[in-house]
Amino acid sequence: MKNNYPNLMSPTYVGKHRIKNRIIAAPVTLHSASNGENYPTEYAMSFFEQRARAGAGIVVCAGVKLLPVEDDGIHAAWDLYKPNAMHRLAEMAERIHFYGAKASMELIGIFEDGYVASDGGLLMDGETQGREIPISEMMKYKDGYVNAAQQLVNLGYDGILLHFGHNIPIAQFLSPLTNKRTDQYGGSFENRMRYLVEILKAIREKVGDKLFIDIRMSVDEFKEGGITIQEGIKMAKVFSEYADIIQASCGMINPELMCRTHPCDFLPPNPNVYLSKALKDSGEIDSYVAAIGAIGSLEDGERFIKDGTADFIAMSRALIADPELIPKSVEGHPEDVVPCIKCMRCHDSTVYGNYFQCSVNPTIGIMNKMDKMIKPVKELKKVGVIGGGPAGMVSAITASERGHDVTLFEESDTLGGTLKFATKVDFKYSLAKYRDYLINQTLNSKVKVKLNTKVKTEDIEEENFDSLILALGAEPIVPKIPGIEKAVLATKSYDMENKLGNKVVVIGGGQVGCETGLHLSKLGKEVSIIEMRDALAPDASKTHRDDILTEMKKEKNLKTLLNSTCIEIKNNKVIYSYDEEKQEIFVDSVILAAGMKPRKRESIKFDFIADETYVIGDASNPRTVEMAVREGYFTGINL
Repeated sequence: MKNNYPNLMSPTYVGKHRIKNRIIAAPVTLHSASNGENYPTEYAMSFFEQRARAGAGIVVCAGVKLLPVEDDGIHAAWDLYKPNAMHRLAEMAERIHFYGAKASMELIGIFEDGYVASDGGLLMDGETQGREIPISEMMKYKDGYVNAAQQLVNLGYDGILLHFGHNIPIAQFLSPLTNKRTDQYGGSFENRMRYLVEILKAIREKVGDKLFIDIRMSVDEFKEGGITIQEGIKMAKVFSEYADIIQASCGMINPELMCRTHPCDFLPPNPNVYLSKALKDSGEIDSYVAAIGAIGSLEDGERFIKDGTADFIAMSRALIADPELIPKSVEGHPEDVVPCIKCMRCHDSTVYGNYFQCSVNPTIGIMNKMDKMIKPVKELKKVGVIGGGPAGMVSAITASERGHDVTLFEESDTLGGTLKFATKVDFKYSLAKYRDYLINQTLNSKVKVKLNTKVKTEDIEEENFDSLILALGAEPIVPKIPGIEKAVLATKSYDMENKLGNKVVVIGGGQVGCETGLHLSKLGKEVSIIEMRDALAPDASKTHRDDILTEMKKEKNLKTLLNSTCIEIKNNKVIYSYDEEKQEIFVDSVILAAGMKPRKRESIKFDFIADETYVIGDASNPRTVEMAVREGYFTGINL
């Protein structure tokens, strides 16, 4: 087989460890996969094992604590010091080794008891101020790092990843913005580096070359008074005396910089890889350098290794969206790779939620159970799918792959449904890529696609379908406001931006309203968003909401009116109430984004025509792409 990635897939030695390729499966902290166990659950072990089976050269696990601590009821806390917890940790390493990968463990620098580098530094929520850690406690944590490294050697691990970036508590020692200490660990560059260098030295003295040491650091914090790229290079030079690999990350853990640290679509593709190139081009870094930050394809990874941008690439979200990304690409089928849409649903679900989820991978939270859950097809069926949006396409593809005879009906001349708008918005390019992926997968499958077809009940009756899947989508909620007929529906506004005029009011400040207003303001229009509630985009997941609000703050011509209710649209003005007083805005156009409702009346027409009928996606309850994909897959797989 031709090797399309000769540089990326080439082996190399990191210290005495031979790494079979240049792909690092970056860590995912699986809090939502823990029920208080002090060891990795079967799901967690299966998750990291899968990354090895798929072909990553290094698999970084996450979850151990540096010091013995009590279960806090929230976080995964694998215990390196209790034998009955260590057994599972050793097993996980061996399951990774089975596929020829190297097993590494992330040691994240979070102190207990609210400690940070110095007073005023922020805890991991990026908002709460901590208190300065005394030197006596610092020495305990240094010993914790050393003991953890030795324990991991004993358990069969090959490497460790020291998280010294993103301005998490331990990384705050490095930054002049957050390190205000007046002792030998604060002030000058050498002093700010001192504690982390002491940790590195102590680890290296303890384990020698038995473990390779990988460091993630912020080469640039993108904050005035923080680490600049020039200082980041100086830090990497010092670290490279002790570390084998340096991951060139950036930013700080706070709501304003999450999109920088964990790149989203408000930034261009691969926005952080220039930082690894800066380290490489400096000629001062003695260790390997890894690029990181929403790298989504082996094609990009091959280019980065070939042109000297990096020695390794670290991937995380892309491997969640499609755990088979590596084999699909290596085997010559990159078009079959499910693209990550960078929504951060994975992060939010495993950190803030109770169930690990992905918008485009409906099986990620139950991945280790799928073999038992999927039952053999007992009877091949004739299946009709009405609606060519994400729910309809996923259900049609899945049912067809199971062997069923599937026909998909779409009223318009193209597939895509609600995802069609993504091609019109510059900050939805990953979602547009996913739309294109679904369309290509549908058209290249055995599904019979009938476009420009508005089906009637008699048409379905004549087909004699065994199963009918209704993915009819939703329709806008139109409030009873005088003059509302003058408003343009948000779902249709993306095709008529040039006709809207310069002054626009958006009625509704949910995720759709905010993104529509943001899109129009970026086109130069003066936009006001009227929202009845006291918060914007409460329906968005936490991190994506933070990204939206951060981006909205940058738009000087975008205004938001909270706790406000539109009461009339009259001529060229919108009348609304705020604090029981009438206000008005002169406008050229009004956009309605007051929510969606399922097309129940349409769905009811098709009841009892087939032996079994399913209503999925927005036709069931208007929600997210994630729920449309999940319901489409679950329905198709269980026919």
